[in-house]
Amino acid sequence: MNLTGELERSFGDGPAPRPVDDHLSAGRGALRRRRGLTGAVAAAAGAVALTVVLSVTGGTSPDASPDVAADPTPTPTAETTPAAPPSQAPWTDEMVPIRYRDGEFEVRLDAVVHERVDNPFDYEAPQASAALDVTFEGRRAWVIATLRRSDGQLQFGYSESVPSNGWASFADYVADQADLTTGGNNGWPETLVLTDIGEVVAGPGSEVLQRTDDPQLGATFAGPGEPTGAAIVTAAEDGQGYFVVWRVVDGDLDVIYTPPIDVVGNTFEELLSYARSQYAGGEGLR
Repeated sequence: MNLTGELERSFGDGPAPRPVDDHLSAGRGALRRRRGLTGAVAAAAGAVALTVVLSVTGGTSPDASPDVAADPTPTPTAETTPAAPPSQAPWTDEMVPIRYRDGEFEVRLDAVVHERVDNPFDYEAPQASAALDVTFEGRRAWVIATLRRSDGQLQFGYSESVPSNGWASFADYVADQADLTTGGNNGWPETLVLTDIGEVVAGPGSEVLQRTDDPQLGATFAGPGEPTGAAIVTAAEDGQGYFVVWRVVDGDLDVIYTPPIDVVGNTFEELLSYARSQYAGGEGLR
């Protein structure tokens, strides 16, 4: 008889072992409890350190021993995010290719500058100006940007024109815009004039091809009783065909032009219908 074997069998198999997952779950629970306790102790230690710092700041306690020095608790340093470079800073106007930032005019990275003239208006610092021949979002434009003082503050100004609308070159455009400070023209050719008796007729050498004196552009275009009209006219200066609308306000003729590229392939009625929709929507043709 094998006594060792008989003794082992007499004890039986005992309870079934716990699944491995139970052991892992219990272990994780214990680990969380230990971490929670550690965090609580650390938090309590931090609170004590803060109290010590405040006490030292407010003065030494009479019961404190002068021979005991406590290491100062380092003040946490707030993490700061460095300012984005000018080219990465958000743009407030998605349709404008230039802005004034950090003491200079900045052009969008995805804009192509063909030509640039700095300070064509000869402003004195901190005022500034710039003229650009630029292509942005697939559209080319001649642009004037200004920084001028108004009401004690510097304000950014922006305007653009379709290239070659009455100017032979970009340099002519810049020179003409600079003359606006002393009374220049708007760059469009003179197609219509107002006679002494208040009639709107073609200017010298220009020709009106189609016309209406009742364009029905609505109250946003002209007030009651103010003369208005629309026409397709060929300009004497450049031979280009323009669709124009006009109004006479306080005895002055105001002619609003559509670039020649927008006239080609469109009938007079189509252009007039477009103008009506623009003024009905409050946008107009300018």
